Amino acid sequence: MQKAIVVCFSAMCLNISAQDTVKVKTNLTPEQEAENAYNLGLEFIGKKDYNMATENFSKAIQLNPNFDKAYCNRGFVKFETKNMDGALEDYNKALSIKPGSTDALFGKGQIFYATGRKDSCLGYLNKVTMLDENYSKAFYLLGQMKFESGDYKEAIAEYDKAIAAKPDYAYAYNDRASSKKQLGDDAGAIADYEKALANDSKLFFAYNNLGSCKRNKGDNTGAIEAYSKAISIKPDYYIALNNRGTAKLNNNDIAGAITDFDAALRIKSDYTLALNNMASAYLKKKEYKIATDWANKAIQNDAKSGAAYLNRGIAKQMLRDESGACSDWKKAAELGIHEGTSFSAGLCD
Repeated sequence: MQKAIVVCFSAMCLNISAQDTVKVKTNLTPEQEAENAYNLGLEFIGKKDYNMATENFSKAIQLNPNFDKAYCNRGFVKFETKNMDGALEDYNKALSIKPGSTDALFGKGQIFYATGRKDSCLGYLNKVTMLDENYSKAFYLLGQMKFESGDYKEAIAEYDKAIAAKPDYAYAYNDRASSKKQLGDDAGAIADYEKALANDSKLFFAYNNLGSCKRNKGDNTGAIEAYSKAISIKPDYYIALNNRGTAKLNNNDIAGAITDFDAALRIKSDYTLALNNMASAYLKKKEYKIATDWANKAIQNDAKSGAAYLNRGIAKQMLRDESGACSDWKKAAELGIHEGTSFSAGLCD
């Protein structure tokens, strides 16, 4: 069965944290009024009210045109609302006021990452880490880039630095765990997923990842528990529903598995993994015609699903369609499914 590992690439993982509030006095000068507007802007960021955040940062800039932090945070809001050109303009203005602003440099790097200009992103991240060796978000994003390139050992090294700078960095623990998972270190991955959850118990994807590692080690009961926690936090999490169904199927709870696969497909009807897993469940039930129908749906949805061809071949063989079985197994082999090769070699010409 294929497993789903979630790696955190969302904007919320990468964005600049809001600056610490600035204390203001009772009798306000224009500069202090600017600081007050700035602080309100930070509050609106926390509420994800980006229109009001922008309004207050703009007011702060109007009152104090050299307020670099206001430009940085308005740039952050523009990044969040996909206004990349506007965000870049604000970060450049912040840098013209304060050339060593690590937040502005990181913000520019983040824009280049989001728009696919990875080399430019790398340059800015390196500048940030040279200026501040404890800028955890820069190391985290460097880790993301290493992970994407398949260099999992280097990704772990960057996540190590992020965690050293910020020991409660839940996202970094999660993604370091995913790097370890890719290297086959399930035990190390489990330990890091648990650390991620100890620091943020709402990380539903970390519960899912933890479940997949436990399932990989044969602990299907522990996997079901982890997947269930993910689903309790995010009830429409079809990936975890499908994965829990697979763990239940491994535990011979066929009815429970079918219920979970069905729930996943009610959320995402074209989810190939769940379609094929339905075929697997009905194979276990020895209902081969129904298994064939589900495998057909998986193949119609994704003609490159080798696992679905394998399952359909098994169903056809049990229905005494030897020619059809051999054809499907050979197709599965062409698509990289090892069992397709072994099945066809043993039973087909």
